[in-house]
Amino acid sequence: MTEPGLSRKPGALFWIVLVLLTVGAGLLSVVTGPMNDPPEWVLLKLRLPRLALALLSGASLSVAGCVLQSILRNDLATPYTLGISAGAGLAAGSIIVAGAAVPVLGMVAAGTGGALLAVFAVFFLASISRGGDTGATLLLAGVTINLIGASILLLLEYFSDADRILEIVRWMMGDLAVVGWSKPLFLLPATLVGILLVLCRTGVLNQVAQGDEMAASRGVSVRRERNLLLAASALLAGATVGVAGPVGFVGLIVPHVMRKLCGADYRTLVPASAVGGMLLVVSADILSRMVISPAEIPIGITMALLGGPFFLALLIRGADRKVGPGL
Repeated sequence: MTEPGLSRKPGALFWIVLVLLTVGAGLLSVVTGPMNDPPEWVLLKLRLPRLALALLSGASLSVAGCVLQSILRNDLATPYTLGISAGAGLAAGSIIVAGAAVPVLGMVAAGTGGALLAVFAVFFLASISRGGDTGATLLLAGVTINLIGASILLLLEYFSDADRILEIVRWMMGDLAVVGWSKPLFLLPATLVGILLVLCRTGVLNQVAQGDEMAASRGVSVRRERNLLLAASALLAGATVGVAGPVGFVGLIVPHVMRKLCGADYRTLVPASAVGGMLLVVSADILSRMVISPAEIPIGITMALLGGPFFLALLIRGADRKVGPGL
């Protein structure tokens, strides 16, 4: 029996257009820059690694947001509103403030570890509250962890010297600029593992999105599956923040747009969100590099300018509604 709201599937034209737009944005990204005829080393060591990092970051953050909106059944659930990115940012930002010489892999590990600790803290706060670990309570706990993490990081900045403050502020704006392939190569395993794990659970996401009781009645171990999916989201968001810094609103915008275009079936929505996230981040990066060329606007600022109005639109529409299939 087909679940309500899962019968609508995008046709081949949808996928062709989405992939072609992403490929076109990627090609434009490679040729975008202050040099009209760049030498080969600029393409191989600067622009292509930057494109790879943008693609991986977009896919990771959008899939993480897609998962969180399903298991919490709330439009505003993203790695940022749930506190995952705050934990990752605090861990990675503390390393920068301390001035420790940590390789890229260390930053990825720190971001992922901080994200997982944030998830644990969110669940702990929700479990000891009167509301229990329901979607709404988890979201409120996430907002609390987000504020605490941001406050601690500001406190660390206050006691740091000027050079460290400038570095951490620049990092908090998000940065896709790379020299060489180390950052995208270190992010690649976390992205692949996280997305593959989510893809293997798309049927569970469809069940959980309709409600814990409905999913449990159909044999889903709701708590175990939710913990597993939260861990996958923490891996995706934490590793991305550790490498590229906070890049907000990707996990908010893309799942909503893709849900309108291809329906609420997570078997389709997850891969569509991954490709859509790639398209959005690459396009935003191109815009960041073109507006004030030869200088560039940090990608985090560009995404905030794009995502702020989108966030307000959700609030005006009533963003606390459920986002399960058929709703």
